[in-house]
Amino acid sequence: MGNSPAVAIARPRTLRLTADAIRILALGSVAYVLINGHDGAVILTLLFLALLVPRLTRLPALVDLLLCAALTWAAWSSVFQWYRVTDWYDTAVHSVTPGTVAATLHLLLARWRLLPSLSDRTLRHASVPLITTALGATVASLWEMYEWLATDVLDTQVRVGYEDTIADMAAGVAGSLAAGLILARRAAHASPEPSGTDDPPPAGRPPS
Repeated sequence: MGNSPAVAIARPRTLRLTADAIRILALGSVAYVLINGHDGAVILTLLFLALLVPRLTRLPALVDLLLCAALTWAAWSSVFQWYRVTDWYDTAVHSVTPGTVAATLHLLLARWRLLPSLSDRTLRHASVPLITTALGATVASLWEMYEWLATDVLDTQVRVGYEDTIADMAAGVAGSLAAGLILARRAAHASPEPSGTDDPPPAGRPPS
């Protein structure tokens, strides 16, 4: 038995509300570090602004939630030094975050017609994961450049080093490839003309 229309509408609404709750927590973390004199107010402010992007661009609710969770996890890990918890923690963050960002960028660039639509049947199936992986590799590279800048120029305590940099970039590429494969699988089961958002229709209008 298929899901009822009410359930289909409630699911993205719940995801969107959860993403909004993360945005509120991110904003609250800015106030927290300012009140307690903790470093990281700039990073957390930039985090909050970044979390507004999927909301303002009306990306699918699931993508909105995943991006909010990944970026907040990465930013808090940096500001509150969670990377020191265990050796594999840093690798996990550098795997999940670039992959999530790469998938989001892929969807946005396709919507803005800077990349082919994921549902374009003239493309080879391998093109989606390849593009997402390339975007993720770029994100991972920029992240490592930021860590170098923070350490050598801004004199911030960030875990860096040749082995750490290579491991982080490899994790980012692997995570982006996984994200691309997931996008490709979803695109293969999607309608030829995706709407670009799974939010419920406005009141008074039946779902299309």
